[in-house]
Parts: sequence; structure tokens; C-alpha cells
Amino acid sequence: MHLLFAAIVVFALNSQLTTLNSAVPAPEELAPAIKNQLQTTGAKVTLGESTIEFWWVNGVAITAAGPGWSNVEGGTLVGALRVTGMFKEIRGKVVKPGVYTLRYGQQPQNGDHLGISPFREFLLLSPAAVDRDPKVPGFDGAVALSKQTIGTSHPASLSLDPPEDAPGAVLSAYKNDSGHDGVVFEVKQAGQAAATIKFGLILVGLIVH
Repeated sequence: MHLLFAAIVVFALNSQLTTLNSAVPAPEELAPAIKNQLQTTGAKVTLGESTIEFWWVNGVAITAAGPGWSNVEGGTLVGALRVTGMFKEIRGKVVKPGVYTLRYGQQPQNGDHLGISPFREFLLLSPAAVDRDPKVPGFDGAVALSKQTIGTSHPASLSLDPPEDAPGAVLSAYKNDSGHDGVVFEVKQAGQAAATIKFGLILVGLIVH
């Protein structure tokens, strides 16, 4: 199954990302079972005339104790977002204004994806209207949900950078070595009081065939 894509291309624009904490609660468009998993406050990112609001889960479910995404099952609910204005995911497909869930996914390790992206981790966007159950649907289930975001054979994806490629404090904007623009976020790991996953989320950048 194809997740991503043959070469990295950088948007030829000087994006201006601005970020701030937000006290706005998670949207009512989310299923109650999903919304109950989310923090009561979020974060807001402004990109030109577009805004993206994020709400992360109270704790990312893990399969075993360990750092980062290494013990997070593919398809795990990580958060939700609301898009207003013009926004494109990592393959350059337009994400319509609306509310979406965010689930963790890894690029498959097969011949279709060799040498494509320097990192394997992504967040998959799925319409809130179809992703109603916080349980892990597995990789294939998460991909099937996410395909409905952009109506193609690929899921709608946002690329994740590891901490070393996303320097700075949480909610700071940065540019990585590929020229992509992202924001530093952090989520708690369930069952580990002091454990968090810090990562960069690419909001301006493009990977294409």
C-alpha cells in the first residue's frame, strides 16, 4: 500500500508561521468518544490567511515503556485539528476547511518507499465525520479513514520530525534541513507521568511523486 512518494520538493515561498496557546475547547464536530480523549485547551497556528488549531490527547497510548514514537502503535489517536482557509498536506493536496482527527502512522518499509523521505513518521488526517471511534483501527484502517480527507489513493499526511531536527521550545516555529517549515509540539505518553514525546510537525513543505 502506498503512503508516500518519490522526491522531496520545497515550497518556493517564505512562510510566516505564528503560534500561540488557545483556550478554545475541542470542536463539537468531533465524536464525543474522540473529544473525551483530548485536552481541554489547544494551540493555534496562523499561516498567512489560514489558521490551524490543534488539540492533543491527554496521553498517547503506548505498547511498552520507551522514548519517542517507537512504542506507539500505527493508527493510534494523537489529536485533532481544525483547518480554516487554504491548507495543503505534505503531498500538496488541498485539505478543505473542517475538523479532522490525527492518527500516528509509519511509512511502510518496502520497495515502493525506499529513499523517499528521511523520516518514517507521519500524522494521518481523517474527517471527524467518519473517524468516530478512538480505538486503534490498525494501519490499514487508519489509512482507509485518511484517504477520505483528500479523495485519492493516498492518505492525507503531515510529516513528523524528530526532536533533533525540531530545535527550540514547544510552540516555536522552525525550518528543517529540507527547507520545510514546522512547529515544535509535545504530547504526553499515557501511563508515564513525566514522559513526553517532543516532535516537529511540518506545516509548509511538499513531498511528491
